[in-house]
Amino acid sequence: MTRTEERLRDALGAAAARVRDDRLRPLPAPETRPRRPALRRHMGWLGPAAAAISVLLIVALALTLTGPSHKPTPLVSYPALPAGFPKYFAQIVGPSQIAGPPGQLDVVIRSTSTGAEVTRAAAPDVPDWRLTPLNVATAPDGRSFYIEYRAVDLQKNTSQIWIYLLTFTHGGSSNYLEWIKGDPFPGSGLLVNGGSMAVSPDGRKLAFTETTQRLNGRSWPDAITVVDLRTGARSTWQGGMSRPGQTLTIPAISWTPDGRSLVFRAVWCRPIPNSDVCLDQSGQPGYRAPEIRSLDVGTRGGTLDHGSTLRLSPSARYPVIADAIAGPGGGLILAVLSGPADAATLTVERVGAAGKRLGVLYRSRAYGTEGRPDSVTLTPSATGTYLLIAYNGPNGPVTGWIDHGKLRFLPNKHPERGLLITGW
Repeated sequence: MTRTEERLRDALGAAAARVRDDRLRPLPAPETRPRRPALRRHMGWLGPAAAAISVLLIVALALTLTGPSHKPTPLVSYPALPAGFPKYFAQIVGPSQIAGPPGQLDVVIRSTSTGAEVTRAAAPDVPDWRLTPLNVATAPDGRSFYIEYRAVDLQKNTSQIWIYLLTFTHGGSSNYLEWIKGDPFPGSGLLVNGGSMAVSPDGRKLAFTETTQRLNGRSWPDAITVVDLRTGARSTWQGGMSRPGQTLTIPAISWTPDGRSLVFRAVWCRPIPNSDVCLDQSGQPGYRAPEIRSLDVGTRGGTLDHGSTLRLSPSARYPVIADAIAGPGGGLILAVLSGPADAATLTVERVGAAGKRLGVLYRSRAYGTEGRPDSVTLTPSATGTYLLIAYNGPNGPVTGWIDHGKLRFLPNKHPERGLLITGW
């Protein structure tokens, strides 16, 4: 034993001897959920341990001040975001990221500038029902969030769509979940098969996709419902766009800036047997050819073919349209994949009302299965000024906003694969 070690041992022993067990207080637990306290007879070791830890911290601090500097890598943060930038974003968090029961999913609201958790909403505990969050959409005020749950009746083994409005006080000290008017809704949805939800620019209507049919034992979102949030009145568009041997799926919807129409991506899919997968490659099993369409919500329901008009189809210029949302001036914003599979390029660009290319917002090498990103999602801010992009890459989800041709990541720990961030 060296002289330094002997001095440290003596210091630890002397400090521990001065501690009185009757004056010890338990350390505060870091968990947000209550825990049963340990039995009193197991607490006697805390006295010497606490004193030892104190001395070790002092020694470590001295070594840090006198020795070489090893600064930890700082977390990404954006303390000075521009005016009108979304202050919060919503994240569906899996059981590996929370101290909850197996299979539980929570919705967490985080600060866009720091990534700090503002508030958390666990799935409502309803007797004889199991609720799983599927999608989150942000209201124009930037601090109210609509959460779509798949509600399973455990007695009847049937499911419905339940939608709650999450509001919270300033600072997130408390929050409140309430059903929206018109709930519950028929149909169902599966997280793995996607789906979408969006609030109108004036905050008065909520649009979401529903599942009305099953193919090969799987559920696919194939209908669109719009709900008046003030009255609960609803309009639904479904059917009329089927193709032999294929099923229609609607993975994404967005509102036009005037709030009169919805832009949606229609995908016809022949799934691989016993799978939820449709491949994006021509000539492969399950090939899908998407169309970008506009739906006039003034038609108040009906079939999709009568209520919508074709805006864009895949072409040599747009070989694979990974996602599309409504853009300014009646145009579109597209996420396009091009090039060979082993060296594909992901391009986000503006397209005019007549289909003319207006400019490239972002371009990058595409990552993912065979070089192609999986589940690309574009989400505009409430003002339409800022654009969030999320996709599953080889190392997990990638989420950030596009800033003058660059991708700036959200300051948070990425969620699990399949739980992309789309509400901000």
